[in-house]
Amino acid sequence: MSRKLRSIPAAVIAVFGLSLFAVVVPPANAAPPGSDPVTVATGLNNPRQLSVGPGQRLYVAEAGTAQSCTAIPGVGSEFAFCGLTGSVTEVNGADQRRVVTGVPAMIFNGEVVGTSDVDVRGNEIAVLVGGMTAAATARETMPQYAAFGTLRTGSLKSAPLTAADLAVAADVNAYEVANNPDGNPLPDSNAVGFTALNAKNWAVTDAGGNYLATFGTRGESTVAVFPNGPPAPNPFPFPPPFIAPQAVPTDVAVGPDGAFYVSQLTGFPFPTGASTIWRVTSDGQVSAYATGLTMVTSLAWKGNTLYAVQLDDGNFFDGHVGSLRKVTAGGSVHQAVLANLSAPYGVAIRGNSAFLTIDSVSAGGGSVLQVDLR
Repeated sequence: MSRKLRSIPAAVIAVFGLSLFAVVVPPANAAPPGSDPVTVATGLNNPRQLSVGPGQRLYVAEAGTAQSCTAIPGVGSEFAFCGLTGSVTEVNGADQRRVVTGVPAMIFNGEVVGTSDVDVRGNEIAVLVGGMTAAATARETMPQYAAFGTLRTGSLKSAPLTAADLAVAADVNAYEVANNPDGNPLPDSNAVGFTALNAKNWAVTDAGGNYLATFGTRGESTVAVFPNGPPAPNPFPFPPPFIAPQAVPTDVAVGPDGAFYVSQLTGFPFPTGASTIWRVTSDGQVSAYATGLTMVTSLAWKGNTLYAVQLDDGNFFDGHVGSLRKVTAGGSVHQAVLANLSAPYGVAIRGNSAFLTIDSVSAGGGSVLQVDLR
């Protein structure tokens, strides 16, 4: 299968001309127990993962916009550079501001790729920037591409920051090029999710490379490589009739047992119900924690209960209407906590509230919802 047929969640929807369906929620600043979800942030550009920081602030990774894009030298026309439009937004009660700007963005067949995840501890911020390996061909000679495929850190004491103000803590793209853990014919990196193990070490999922790896002061190491799925029917009238979807791991969270839990989108043809949440021990033992999910993009724990975001509850080609799911350990059926969401992507949990990014394929139309979990 072509490596380019492997896709991560986001604006690939535009490639197929699929429409999105909006969820209507009342504006507010907090979600009372048992209430409907409320909107706590608006005006976001392709929002992806988010996290809870000190002082109960939220931090939202925004991949950027694609209003003005130019070809990336030396790679296919399906790739284009879209300027320094990525950012991170801080949400503090009713106030929101961009604390990091100037992060490079690109498109791959219409999909915006860039700022993908964020974590804040104390005053220290860590920002993960995706970017297909194709961008690496130009980033050494073009400074505006430099942040693609890296995890960067800095101090919010100096906010607002730009990507250039952040130090490189890990070069995920270079790791894929040097090691190619899944052994595919060509390196293919797109780092889209991570979790902080401490202030100086991180576990990162590479949706292009199909693996989980750790980076930081302890060194760089592949923890696990995830398998392709069983062959699924090709929905288009070109050969082969069946295609084994690649794994496409999207997010990682540390469970109450200390193991890694990794979500999975799957690649083309994005079969319904084919996403697995994998449990990975520190020594790399991989087992299925939950099955029967579809296009999972984000995970978060509340005590001993795992919650997952499905970008789409049905088929990739029917429009991205997804949900927040309460995961049943060892099961294949999972309760919908909130459904009929427009392209949901990231989830973070604080106390009894889950925070979700929605309209993750919208420039300026993305939002964050607060959902009561009691």
